[in-house]
This record gives sequence, structure tokens and C-alpha cells, in this order.
Amino acid sequence: MRNALNGLRFRRISGSLGAEVSGVDLSRDLDDHTVAAIRTGLLEHLVLVFRDQSLEPSSLAAFARRFGKLNRHPYVKPLAGHPDVFRIVKEPEDVHHFGNGWHSDLSYAERPALATMLYATELPPYGGDTLFADMRAAWHALSDGMKAMIEGLVAVFSNERTYGPDAARFRHGVKKMEVAQQSEITRVEHPVVRTHPETGEKALYLNPLHTVGLKDMTAEESKPLIDYLCRHAVRPEFLCRVRWQPGSLAFWDNRATMHYAVDDFAGHRRVMTRVTLEGDQPR
Repeated sequence: MRNALNGLRFRRISGSLGAEVSGVDLSRDLDDHTVAAIRTGLLEHLVLVFRDQSLEPSSLAAFARRFGKLNRHPYVKPLAGHPDVFRIVKEPEDVHHFGNGWHSDLSYAERPALATMLYATELPPYGGDTLFADMRAAWHALSDGMKAMIEGLVAVFSNERTYGPDAARFRHGVKKMEVAQQSEITRVEHPVVRTHPETGEKALYLNPLHTVGLKDMTAEESKPLIDYLCRHAVRPEFLCRVRWQPGSLAFWDNRATMHYAVDDFAGHRRVMTRVTLEGDQPR
């Protein structure tokens, strides 16, 4: 992709994925060409970071709607007056950090999230970065034998580790977020190797937080393979790191990435504002 597209400038964050985008004010009513350029950049880089933005919940939601239908999170209460927007809050005394584990948003749903936008509302004095893994690169780096073995496999995803009755976050605290704990565990099935519906590229599609097994295999049989693929996917050369600054917005494609919210700011407050795009059923 060119460094500039329709007046936007893209600067790569790492060799595998991620780019910082400049030359646009996301609070304005963007023309179709600018929206198309951002979409093109997302499909290539998978993670886009916009600095020095000034976004209220309404303008964040308006920008996100240019890329699709917004998802209403099944377990997290939205902001008052903004049903498609919610805040991710970690108070200084909280032990559990929302998103502190490699995952892809809503992968436990029948139609997982297409993409997520996260806006820095209040930041700690240090830390609180987000890591991203390129699941396309992880797929391409596998041996031909491993690719042949896993391409037809189906993974089982569940909400149990994050919203189930024994989820650690409820034992150890998310004090100021209104998050609903589920009495029933839900399970869905998605292919281990996912074909991107817009680019046709293949990518691994599983993660340590929400993938609980492989279809038609016992837990003992499936766990070593899941563990191996998840470790493989976070090799350093497949990663980028987003260092948050006031006014930063990250926009990422959940169909071909995992992410991890780093919990390294004990004793400090962090508040992020999030919107999520409704996705399709993985194929």
C-alpha cells in the first residue's frame, strides 16, 4: 500500500501489522473516499492507530457506523444515551484487567465482531499498552504438514472463562464496570483456519481465552494442539504494540488478529471507550 492514500498518511508500526494514520479528523463528517481509504488501510495493516483525536461517544459511534452495523455487547452495560458504546474501566484497586489475555473480541458468539474501535479516555502515567498478533502471518509461517492437518479442524469457543459462573474477573474484581455474569455457559463452533470475507486471505482463528476445545476430540487430545497454535501465533515477529496517548483511537480487524491488554499499571486508573462492529459467521 502507498504511504499516502486520499490525503491520509500511513506509517507502519511493525514489520507484520499495524500502522499509524495521520491527516484526518475523525470527529468530522468524512467523505466516502476517505472512509474507503481507511477501510483499505485496515484490510492491509489490520490495526490502525489515529493520534490526537477528540471524540465524544456520539462522534465515535458515528465514525464507526461508516464501516458497518454496531454490535451491542451481550454482557457489558452501555453508556447512558449511547446504546452502542461502553467504557472499559480499571480502578487503582481492581485486580482484574478487562482484556488481559490473548483473544479476539466476541469469538464466543455465532457472529463474532468484525472490528473494534478503542479510544483512550483516561490513561495511567505509564503502561497499559495493547499488543496485537497477526493471525495471517501465523498461518503462513506454519509448515505445509501442519497446514494440511489443521485446515479442516473446527474449534469450540465459549464464554465460560470470561463471563461464566467461575470466571476469574468476578472472583477478583472489575469494580466499576457493569458486567453481567452468566449462569449458563454458551458454546459455538468456528473453523480453526478462517478465510477473510473481504480479502480471501487465510488466517488462524483461535485464542487462549475463548477456545476451549476442538470438535470431535477429547480435551486431552485437543489441548496440546490449541496450546501450540496459540503460542506460535504470538511469536515476536507477528506482533505490534500500541502505546496509548491521550486522544488515541485504535481500529482493528478481529477476523485476522488477536489482542492483549497489558496489565502493568497497578495503582492507577485507566478508562477506554469502545465500539464494536457486528461481524459475520466465520468460514
